[in-house]
Amino acid sequence: MSMRSTWVLAVFGLCGLSVAACVRADEPQDVVSALEARVADAIARAQPSVVAITRIPSDSGETTAIKGRNPLPLGPAPEEAGPMLNQNGGVRLVRPGFPNDVAPEYFALPGDFGGGVVIGEQGEILTTYHLLKGASRIRVRAKGAAFDAEIVAADPRTDLAVIVPRPGSTMPVKLVPLPLGDASKLRQGAFLIAMGNPYNSARDGQASASLGILSNIARRLDPPQGEQINMNIRQFFKYQSTLMQLDSRLNLGMSGGVVVNLKGELVGITTSEASPSGYDAAAGYAIPLDALGRRAVAELSQGKEVEYGFIGIGLSQIQNNTVSDVKRNTPAWKANLATNDRILAVGEMTLTDDESALQMALASVPVGESVKLRVLHEGKEVERSLVMSKYPVMGGAISTNRPPVWRGVRIDFTSVLSGGLSTTDTLQAMTRGGVGVIEVEPQSAAAKANVNKGDVILAVDGQEVSTPAEFRAAVKRTEGADTTLTLASDSPNGKDVVVPAR
Repeated sequence: MSMRSTWVLAVFGLCGLSVAACVRADEPQDVVSALEARVADAIARAQPSVVAITRIPSDSGETTAIKGRNPLPLGPAPEEAGPMLNQNGGVRLVRPGFPNDVAPEYFALPGDFGGGVVIGEQGEILTTYHLLKGASRIRVRAKGAAFDAEIVAADPRTDLAVIVPRPGSTMPVKLVPLPLGDASKLRQGAFLIAMGNPYNSARDGQASASLGILSNIARRLDPPQGEQINMNIRQFFKYQSTLMQLDSRLNLGMSGGVVVNLKGELVGITTSEASPSGYDAAAGYAIPLDALGRRAVAELSQGKEVEYGFIGIGLSQIQNNTVSDVKRNTPAWKANLATNDRILAVGEMTLTDDESALQMALASVPVGESVKLRVLHEGKEVERSLVMSKYPVMGGAISTNRPPVWRGVRIDFTSVLSGGLSTTDTLQAMTRGGVGVIEVEPQSAAAKANVNKGDVILAVDGQEVSTPAEFRAAVKRTEGADTTLTLASDSPNGKDVVVPAR
């Protein structure tokens, strides 16, 4: 095959079109021009949707929740704030007298800026969680215009978050959403474009772009010996177990940037935080928008917490998809899984021998839904059915669309009561059964009945409950009447408390 033919075939692959529809290249320079045009068109389609984000950190370094939709306090205006510390301990200069839409962006030192992409008609912007963590104010620039934003929802495990313009913000430009593609359809070697805000160079609202290939579809990073990676990224590995590796260099500030295919579709979110010391600094990593990533984006856009399935089997209890221990009252125990059972499939997903395959499969099943497992039990294949519990959150998930409270109490799966990722603590909480109390409003009917955060509710008016859905169905039947809750206690039968209707 001639060199010219090879170039032509390469362009056909880049076009993603039929031979008849693709540019007919009679000379090598025509092939290069066709590629150049395709890349330029993809950048032009994505450019209006990519924004620059500046985080103004809080004094405490923590993101604090306040009443209403916005979980971040506005904080002082930049011209009033004076010198502030960024997350790396450096001073970020804020010059008195400069306009609000200039000072924070132009005087932020590295670590306080990144990017995002518009994904919704209401101005929803997708970015990374770690970019927003510790912010007291979020400033966005899009196509030269600047405005304040607030968080709709954020998930430390996928390292994704969605923000929207703060109500009342002046919006001289219309935010254009970028169509979502499917990262699961990408092949190693695919041409991809990374766009974002390296070194705060896009603070004018015009994203920088670089072209590269998909170096690896499913890269999992482990830290060099003796070092640690930020917990939210490590948790992301536990669920997704994959990052897209690009040969495009992602410099500081590229967190929250976009990865688009040559159709101009969003297929990933860049995360510069995923490259620990000791690794190739020229390599770039991105969170793929595959089925799991797209589900996370959909839930975050609705203000919901991104929930991940858990059957009550920790990492220490399973190896090569074979169960070594099953704890009482976990979904695995209720489904009659036994020691030495090997899980072959979750739903329609057949498992590989990869150590993360089971976690990925379970994470794809919505919490509270029933799923069938195909299991090898004592040499025979059998089917087990169970209802997914919920993997606990660590790192401060934010959601503004939460299930309503009942008489001042908010409940969840008992698996979240441990407040962390300790398998021992989580499973110990689950062994009690019931549902967990995660919040009690002061002076509410539940508070007056001495229901406390951390309690486990075993039954409602004598009816056992083991999931939030069962609890909500049970209390609905008691609407307008005093309700007896059975709380777990040292007594074998628990203790009863009466929550008045008023």
